[in-house]
Amino acid sequence: MFETGLLRGKRILVTGGGSGLGAAMGRRFLTLGAELVICGRKLDRL
Repeated sequence: MFETGLLRGKRILVTGGGSGLGAAMGRRFLTLGAELVICGRKLDRL
């Protein structure tokens, strides 16, 4: 559905990125070429 490299050169911040929807979206953003910054409350999950 999305072209390869769609987010190349973009930086995305995902809060709650250690689990659930945040983690899933983060993985997808990476496959689309984005630079990912994740935040969460539990360091061990990040």
